[in-house]
Amino acid sequence: MQYRPITPKNDGWIEIFLDREIKLQIDGMIANAGKSVKSQLAGNISRSQELKPTDDFRRFIDEVIKNYQKEFDYLPRKTNVNHAETLELYDLWVNYQYATEFNPSHVHAGVYSFVIWHTIPTDIRDQMQLSFAKETRAPCVSCFQFEYTSICGNRKSFNYPMSPQMDGMMLFFPAELNHLVYPFYGTDDVRISVAGNLAWIPDK
Repeated sequence: MQYRPITPKNDGWIEIFLDREIKLQIDGMIANAGKSVKSQLAGNISRSQELKPTDDFRRFIDEVIKNYQKEFDYLPRKTNVNHAETLELYDLWVNYQYATEFNPSHVHAGVYSFVIWHTIPTDIRDQMQLSFAKETRAPCVSCFQFEYTSICGNRKSFNYPMSPQMDGMMLFFPAELNHLVYPFYGTDDVRISVAGNLAWIPDK
């Protein structure tokens, strides 16, 4: 007899650790942050502001798309087959999250989305020592979490435990992938992240 495992294809996400040049680009964009976009977002957090991407950052995102598509073939078709469209970064913003604030489970608009952690003031090892977090079978305090469905239709999750070592890390994923951010505790310092969306934009 022969046994052959079959693994159905599922679209995932990619991790990227940003180099110094891109980090400096992001620092500059944050320093020149624009109007509040809090009312347009799901987050229960103090502040979210619009960012204007530099040309270098747009080129970086184009490279990320190419690398993602080498690993996964997730690319929803264009919204209007009768007109030329280009996949472009159309939303970019910075989040300022303080202790006890959170981002509920949600999806984004568009085709692809991403998050970049700029500043993480807490360490998961310390967060897990909080009285309510000890000995739990589902540790998630301060985590970023993806939610998805298995082949059997069961709800699954994948956690990213937050620590300062993740400063400068980027996750690039399908916009329709559910995700959430749990609250952290015990500090007055702010967690700063940058997020964005890409969609098909009609050519001019």
